[in-house]
Order: sequence, then structure tokens, then C-alpha cells
Amino acid sequence: MAQTSAPTPTTAVDAAEPEAPPPPPTDAELVVARYPGATVPTWRFADGIPTVRVAPDQICDAISWLRHRPDGGRRYDMLVDVSGSHWPERAEPLEVTYILHALEDSHRIRLKVAVGGEHPAIPSVTGVWALANWPEREIFDMYGVEFSGHPDLRRIITPNDWEGHPLRKDFPLGEEPVEFQRP
Repeated sequence: MAQTSAPTPTTAVDAAEPEAPPPPPTDAELVVARYPGATVPTWRFADGIPTVRVAPDQICDAISWLRHRPDGGRRYDMLVDVSGSHWPERAEPLEVTYILHALEDSHRIRLKVAVGGEHPAIPSVTGVWALANWPEREIFDMYGVEFSGHPDLRRIITPNDWEGHPLRKDFPLGEEPVEFQRP
């Protein structure tokens, strides 16, 4: 009678599959690695767009780098939005948000810049995206953020003699009494 041999036991090293290489870094992680002080917020947005906060003096370079990507990575070739917001409880209460879109694969990234002080200012990105001209003017008018290097920074919605910035949360909501006269 033929004798069958028992299968030889395999060791854990033999049975283990080769480890998969780590995934490549995301564009948000690349921005954080490239720009000192850049951070990814700990909270997540409901829309799932990766978000990075950069220093005001880095915004033009970061947006230009994401648009042109000399390293051959994903190019964000469309500026979708530039918007402002006011968070009075923060040390730097005024925030400007940029959303970029890559047409190649419909990927988006959000960059945020926070500023404060008596005369909040950040560099204008109109040299990278001419489209930012009017949104920056609106943010200047409504929130009071000055964009250094902007080609035509002036009020766009409120009259030139308007005092204050209407979308700031500390803007007074007082009313002017209207006197009605009957003929």
C-alpha cells in the first residue's frame, strides 16, 4: 500500500503575501509637505473636498504650484470659487477660501487662508488666475480683506463712501428710521 505523505506545514513567512506599497501621498499631503506651516484641519467637510490651510504669504505660490505642477502630478486647471468668511471668535477672524478643480479627473482641493489685525491683507492671486479679480474685490468690499498686488482693488457692491463691511458678523444691524409723509 502506498503511503501518502502529510503536507508540510507552511510558516507564517511563507504564507504571507508581499506587502502592498503604500498609497501615493494625496495632493493635500503634498501641499503640507511643500509649505512649512500648512495644515490639514482635523474636522472634515461634508462635501469631502480635501482642505489645506496655508499661510497668507504662501497662497500665490501654492495655487501656482497646484495649477502648473512641474513634478508631473495632477494639475488643477480651473479656479472654481474664491469666497470669504468671518469668524469673530478666532485669533485670525477673516478667512479666504479657494476651490480648485482638475478637469482631467474631476478632483478638487480647497485652500484656506486666515488673516486678522487692523488691516487684514493677503496677496492677490490674480497673477495666477485672472478670474479671481471680481471675487477678491467682493471680499474686499464685504469683509475688508485687502489683496496686495490686485490690479483694481475698489468697492464693487457698496457705495464708495460706505463705512464698514456688511458681511462681517460684527457689522451693526441698525436701521435708519424712514419718515413717511402724507400728501
